[in-house]
Amino acid sequence: MSKFNNNNWIKSLTVVGLMIVVLLVVTVVYEQPMVNSQTQSQSVTDKYVFPHNEVIDVNITIDEEDWADMVENALDEEMVMADITYNGYTLKQVGIRPKGNSSLSSVASSDSERFSLKVDFNYYVSGQNLFGLTKINLNNMFADTTMMKEYLAYESLSSLGADAPRTTFAALYVNGEYFGLYISVEQVNQAFLDEHFDNATGDLYKPDMGTGADLAYISDDPDDYLGLYPENTTKPDDDALIELISTIDDVVTGDKDAIDDLDDIFNVDSFLKYLAVSTVTVHLDSYQGGMYHNYYLYLNDDQFEWIAWDLNMAFNGFMGSNDPAVAAAFLIDEPVSGSMDNYPLVKAVLSNEEYLEQYHEYLQELLDGYFSAEQFEAKVTETAAMIDSYVEDDPTKFGTCEAFQSSTATDLIDFIALRSDNIQQQLEGTIPSTNNGDGNATQGRPGMGGAAVPAGAGDRTILNAVARDQFGGGGGRGGMGVENPREQAIASAQQEKQETEDAATSPKGLIGLGLMALIMTGTGIIIGRKMM
Repeated sequence: MSKFNNNNWIKSLTVVGLMIVVLLVVTVVYEQPMVNSQTQSQSVTDKYVFPHNEVIDVNITIDEEDWADMVENALDEEMVMADITYNGYTLKQVGIRPKGNSSLSSVASSDSERFSLKVDFNYYVSGQNLFGLTKINLNNMFADTTMMKEYLAYESLSSLGADAPRTTFAALYVNGEYFGLYISVEQVNQAFLDEHFDNATGDLYKPDMGTGADLAYISDDPDDYLGLYPENTTKPDDDALIELISTIDDVVTGDKDAIDDLDDIFNVDSFLKYLAVSTVTVHLDSYQGGMYHNYYLYLNDDQFEWIAWDLNMAFNGFMGSNDPAVAAAFLIDEPVSGSMDNYPLVKAVLSNEEYLEQYHEYLQELLDGYFSAEQFEAKVTETAAMIDSYVEDDPTKFGTCEAFQSSTATDLIDFIALRSDNIQQQLEGTIPSTNNGDGNATQGRPGMGGAAVPAGAGDRTILNAVARDQFGGGGGRGGMGVENPREQAIASAQQEKQETEDAATSPKGLIGLGLMALIMTGTGIIIGRKMM
């Protein structure tokens, strides 16, 4: 053999050796299970992060003093460092903090430590992520003795093809001790937007009371909308926001041509799917209930999308809601608490015959499908069986095992049976579906008690004052207790943007994304079981 051939042979061996070393390193780091051709088409996130029809284990390892300090100062919502093993995947030095509004304050004022938790994989270690996800929510199922309202509500949205966060049940352990059954919910952020809309460059709004959160027109000045500001961008498209709100107002005030303009700036169908599920389940901790929150607006290219959020109060679960028999009669064509005038988007959309018909079709689809008696009872029974042992052993649950067992029937199966029968009659026109524009008010519609919009809720100035009381006051657009909340939002968006870029370009992020790409292209490569 010639010297030339010997050199080539040595070089070839060297290349092969390096490839073997790389594969060994990846294997050691990830401890991977094999992914076969039957699973390669399934989303990695669905399979490993949100395997919907099972209970996964989540173990938080944290210094006991740090945990105690976090619990004691929960209302501060400050991040603390911990390690987490999520469904077998370990990430070091993640950030965790309590989260929530009424649930947070309620738990903080009690003897319980069962807070909902925000987990930020990327908070302390730049670029750290779980299959591209940088954040995840572990929700405590506050005020839900069925332990499955949020799970079922998101699932019903998905049954209509809505773009909704994914979920899975999680048995949460803290320092190796079983802490309780939680629900893991996908965060609406860049990863979610990329997954659902193939882009994440648009403005993402998460209104929470405050002026403008009701989407009522005030002026063309974006700074007049205290309750609306983007979470993820340093250069908000205020023109698009004002166009949306002014177009809604044009429809409400009778401009016959404005409805076509609304469809250009807003994906009405995304709202109709939400409205159908929210109406069937009488979900009043929402835009429809006078709180004007628990939704996202995303500017997807030139059209806003509606994304539902925080559905744990679905199935007539909002505090102070109606007796089930009364709630079952909730009007479908004025599906709001109080006057329709207080809900310009609902009024605008349902004033159009084409949209009203499509909305009715979604209601009927839910009644015939997901919420049909046979299918829904089977789903509730199956889910209860899946989580029963976890509920029984749950040391921090808000209710009792007896309440869990009884409420799955009364609050879910029985309620939906009553509700479905009433909705069917409203759809068929045998009972009223409207109330002369007064909606589901405490006064003005016989038989409708409770769940009314608070006094003054139609006055955006009063709503803004409530928001300031809730969130700490302050001027500007966000009302979050700072001198210029819009500048704060932009600063937060800059930090989020940098964290996302770090996650995408870090060695861990690149390796994880590279493995996912290979899986999705059918190479059969093995995927990580542990992320260091």
